[in-house]
Amino acid sequence: MDKNHFDVIVVGFGLSGLAVTKRLEEQNKKVLVISGQFPIASQVAGGICNPVVLKKFNLAWNSEELYKNAVPFYKGFQQQFQDNFYIEKPILKIFNSIKEQNDWFSALGKPILDNFLMENLMVNKNISLNVPHKIGSTKHTGLLYVGNLLNSYKDYLIKMDSFLEEDFVFTDLNIGSEGVRYKNYSADNIIFCEGAYVNQNPYFNFLPIQGNKGEYITIKASKLKLDDIVKGSFFMIPKGNDTYKVGATYSRDFEGVDPTNSAKNQLIEKVRQMINCDFEVIDQEAGIRPTVTDRKPIIGPHPKYANVYISNGFGSRGILFAPTVSKQLVEAIYSGKEIPKEINISRFYKDFDEAPFL
Repeated sequence: MDKNHFDVIVVGFGLSGLAVTKRLEEQNKKVLVISGQFPIASQVAGGICNPVVLKKFNLAWNSEELYKNAVPFYKGFQQQFQDNFYIEKPILKIFNSIKEQNDWFSALGKPILDNFLMENLMVNKNISLNVPHKIGSTKHTGLLYVGNLLNSYKDYLIKMDSFLEEDFVFTDLNIGSEGVRYKNYSADNIIFCEGAYVNQNPYFNFLPIQGNKGEYITIKASKLKLDDIVKGSFFMIPKGNDTYKVGATYSRDFEGVDPTNSAKNQLIEKVRQMINCDFEVIDQEAGIRPTVTDRKPIIGPHPKYANVYISNGFGSRGILFAPTVSKQLVEAIYSGKEIPKEINISRFYKDFDEAPFL
C-alpha cells in the first residue's frame, strides 16, 4: 500500500476541518490534513454552545437538532483523549429593560424554548456585577474549550502521520477523474475547510462567503468571582484564575487580521458597564469568521470537479454546525445521501461560470 495515498485530503483545521476529519475516521477512511500558519477563527472562538439567540430569545435555524448532535460529538473526544473539553454551563442573561424581561417570559411560551430557558428569574447576588433588573438563566448550554480540543486532535494526527503543517499551494494541486494529487500525496477526494480564506481558493472563490472580523479581550478581575457565563452587551466567559474572555465584536469592514485598538476600546467600555470592580486587559485576539449571505453553511461538491468538496460558511455558530454538517457531507460522499438543500452548495452553482448543473 502506498503510504502517501489517502482516501481524503482535508485542507484547513478549524472546527470544520476537525469535524470532517473525525467523521471520516469514523468511516475508517485514511485522512491527510493540511493546515498552515493562517490565523484560525476557531482558535479565537469563545466556545459557547448555545442554540438560543439571546437578543431575540428565539432559536437559530435548525439549532435544536444541531445542539443534540453537538454535545455527544464533543464528549466523544473526552473519552478519546481523557480530557474534559466540554462542560455544561449556564448563561446568565442581564436584562437591560423591563421589556427584555417580558420578552423572556413570552419566549417561555414556546415549547422548544422551554428546553433551554429557566422559568424563574434570579436576583443578582454578585456585588461586582451591574444588574439593573433581574437575571435570566439558560439550561443545557455549555462551554467548549476549542483551542485545547484542536491542539489535542492535531497532536494525535501528527503521531498518525496524518497532519502536514504547511500552507496549501494551489498550483501544486492536480485534479483528475480518478482522484487528486498534491505534491507527493494522492487521494480519492479533497475537502476544503479553510474558513474565511476560501476567497483565496481558485476553485471556490465564486461563493458568497464574506469575512466577518471578531475580536475578544481577556481581562483579569480578582473581585468579580464569576463561575457562569454572563451575557450583557457582550459575552463574559470565565477562563479560570480570575480571568474572563469578553466579546466578540462583529465587523464586516476591516483591514487585516490583527487586533485593533478600536475594538479593544469598545470592549473595555462595555466591560465597565457590566461590572463595577477593577480589571486589567491581559490579552486581545482577533479572528475572521466565514459568513454567508443566507446565514447557512455551504457543503458539497464543486460544480465541475466531482471529487473536490467544500465545508464552509459556519459564521459564529461553528460549534453547533460542525458536528451535524460534517456528518451530512461524509454521508453524501460515501453513502450517497442527499445534502439538505438549505446547506447544499448547489444553491450557488448558478454563480459559477462553468457550472454544468443549473
